[in-house]
Amino acid sequence: MTHLGAFAKQDPEAVAWACYDWLQINQAGLPILPLIDGAAREDARFWAETAHPAELECYALASIDRLGGISSGHAMFASRQIKRLAGALFKRMSPGEQAAFAKWIKEQTDERG
Repeated sequence: MTHLGAFAKQDPEAVAWACYDWLQINQAGLPILPLIDGAAREDARFWAETAHPAELECYALASIDRLGGISSGHAMFASRQIKRLAGALFKRMSPGEQAAFAKWIKEQTDERG
């Protein structure tokens, strides 16, 4: 804990991510991390229930922009979150929307060569 405290003075975000990653890899089945994640997710769900759809879109897009702009030192974590968001959005599309989106992705990929 002493070392974490010292490192946190230099880069608190890096220490937070390191602790999060360690817990993800080494948790022994205890609900420590899910309780932490659960509280944040419950708070977010409570806010989302009262937010206007335009607010939801603005915050979602701002969050995605932030994840896309995270420094290379944390890019692995951001990439995981972006994929999780994309998958969740895709699952909520109708089959027709999924097909159109898959077509759009293929077109984007083909354009890049």
